[in-house]
Amino acid sequence: MADIFLLLGTALCILSVIAAIISVIGLRPPRGAAILFVLGLIVLIALAVIEPGSVGFQQLGGAWNRVFG
Repeated sequence: MADIFLLLGTALCILSVIAAIISVIGLRPPRGAAILFVLGLIVLIALAVIEPGSVGFQQLGGAWNRVFG
């Protein structure tokens, strides 16, 4: 379950960057991007509190392999 939350939080943060770029190009405030980023951080912080040591760049590859491999 921690692997899914790690991938979900990471995906939300990455999507927020893409949404921010699209919003800035369209000359709109990036409110949606900010919401996505905050949700991603909430998921990652909750995961770090529930399972310490499960959030980090080193765990992303392993989580990806366990979920999709």
